[in-house]
Amino acid sequence: MNFSNKNLLFFFPESPFSKRAGNVLRTYTNLKQLKSVGLSIDLVGVEDYYKSFGDTVESIDFAIINDVFVLKTKPPKKKLTFEYWKYKIQKKFNKQHSNQYLTQYLKDNFTAILDKKKYDYIFINYEFWTDLIRDQDLKGAKTIVDTHDWITLNEFYNNKNLDLGTRFGEEIKNLSFYDKVVTISQDEYFIFKSFLGDKVINIPPSFPENFEDTNTEKKYDLIFVGSDNPFNVLSINWFVERVLPLLSKEIKICIIGRICKHVPDHESIEKVFFTDNLETYYQASKIAICPMLKGTGIKIKVVEAMSYGLPIVGTEKAVDGFSDKKNNGCRVSDNEIIFADIIKNLLNNPSDYERQKQEAIHFFKNNFSEKKSVELWEKTLIF
Repeated sequence: MNFSNKNLLFFFPESPFSKRAGNVLRTYTNLKQLKSVGLSIDLVGVEDYYKSFGDTVESIDFAIINDVFVLKTKPPKKKLTFEYWKYKIQKKFNKQHSNQYLTQYLKDNFTAILDKKKYDYIFINYEFWTDLIRDQDLKGAKTIVDTHDWITLNEFYNNKNLDLGTRFGEEIKNLSFYDKVVTISQDEYFIFKSFLGDKVINIPPSFPENFEDTNTEKKYDLIFVGSDNPFNVLSINWFVERVLPLLSKEIKICIIGRICKHVPDHESIEKVFFTDNLETYYQASKIAICPMLKGTGIKIKVVEAMSYGLPIVGTEKAVDGFSDKKNNGCRVSDNEIIFADIIKNLLNNPSDYERQKQEAIHFFKNNFSEKKSVELWEKTLIF
């Protein structure tokens, strides 16, 4: 199916082309797949996010993106201008938004984009940006939201005093605004579909298949890839403090990403703060670990490791959002002794290792193929 005569306005606050974390990598993949069906895509970001992460417009792939808008949240600090005082006064009287970046100035700049061009689709990432389009003249554009996570539960992990009823009510209200609601987790799909019906569609993350046996030397026994979000920090600290002492001193572990800032030096650990070529490291590793203790939704790092045919050892959170919690190439336990024993068994028993590897490949092919993902996006775009 071809959508070559259709325009899509795609909002994601940071640059999808940095691919620094699972959520960003998924967004980049979504853009590639939406482009592959013929859409002309304009990208909208938020300057505060770009500056915070060191992102630049130069990093954007203009083979995928037609035009890009990086919007400011505040007017320039020129106190003699009418514009400065207009928004200064508005801020005093406007109700404080829970999303501090969703300012009236940002919304007005977004309005200016909508005024210049007619879009067939408007795509928002994360429900807490819904007010960006709620009172806008969308000129008949169909609206799509990618939830990424069950945000209420995510916020509860960080704030046990959160008013769950109020926050979840707000989340459902925001999601109900859209024509289509996209989830990536089977668990969250069932939750949101119970409230919102058939407008909810589940599109799991996808990757190219990299199963070919290249006979690459396995330099590492274990690999972990992660950003430095609080959930990853908690998880890797648990692994290093509780699991690693139970493993052989000869074990070799590769840890990649900004999470390395929070990993202590250890004779068994090689830290790689950044790489443009994850493929090299995955192909040189035997097992991927995912010791997540908190967080919601499918763990992108688990699916990515599966795409290389790696068996996974994780906590129970590692299989969140999977349609099958058992036969999926993952062995899980929240007990550090059992976690370590699973690793030892896979490293020391080739037949068990091969069995779990083939299970991971089979589960990946059935659930996370690029072909299936593109078909689901096509279905989502048909109204």
